[in-house]
Amino acid sequence: MKLKLIYPRWGNDHIPWKKFLKEVKEAGFHGVEIGIPQSKTERDRVLGLIKDLGLDFIAQHWETQSSNFHEHLNSYKHHLIRLAECQPLLINSHTGKDYFSPEYNLQLIDIGHEIEIRTGVPITHETHRSRFLYAAHMGQTYLKGHDSLKLTTDLSHWCCVAESLLEDQPEAVEQAILHTYHLHARVGSSQTAQVIDPRDPRYATELEQFKSWWKSILTNAWNANREWMTVSPEYGPAPYALHSPFSDLPMGDQWEINLFISDEVKKIHQEISDTKNHFYPENS
Repeated sequence: MKLKLIYPRWGNDHIPWKKFLKEVKEAGFHGVEIGIPQSKTERDRVLGLIKDLGLDFIAQHWETQSSNFHEHLNSYKHHLIRLAECQPLLINSHTGKDYFSPEYNLQLIDIGHEIEIRTGVPITHETHRSRFLYAAHMGQTYLKGHDSLKLTTDLSHWCCVAESLLEDQPEAVEQAILHTYHLHARVGSSQTAQVIDPRDPRYATELEQFKSWWKSILTNAWNANREWMTVSPEYGPAPYALHSPFSDLPMGDQWEINLFISDEVKKIHQEISDTKNHFYPENS
């Protein structure tokens, strides 16, 4: 199984597209995770730059925010169809609302699945606060009986909501792992969706727990005979990243930390690969 490392545009909007994409390519990433520009001219320009560099891309849907369900549903459909027309590797969707009824959120899930089947573009729903997958126990509820439901898994959000490293919800975590098609690799804690710097020894417990989850996700994808697995290191900018008091200086370097996370994911992937090829050398 091939590992596709994807770098997020989030936090890099101030960098011109051409420079940003060139730096991502030179750093060894296979693609980018981006919001697709609304303007057709700008969209075509950006997608052309991505294609010229031989990069893959994942499209993000996060714009649908309305608390009115019918407005929300129409916006959701519009954005997913618009993104699918760009033919990304997949669409990562911030789907639904935590306060919508299960019936409303299930309608959105079903519509997303219909669009996925019609367009052939996988749609993965992110485990994200404020959305329908905002917490571990809700994830477990929605995943039951929905074998086709694909996730972008970022367990930092679930840890923050539960104020734990999910030690008491292993079944919910296992369900999420089995449904994961895209991974946002960020290290969170029981109190924050992002630790200040995962290289700091004081976060060793959190780093090891998240690495264990990432290994389980990659192993499951390998065992499912997936052709590839996408992983975005997602150490984010402010307000996820804290600033030193009374200054604009971030307490962690986004680029350096995401490179560190990418290296950790590559090590995990190589470890799995070595184990698989040891037992099944004909697959090497």
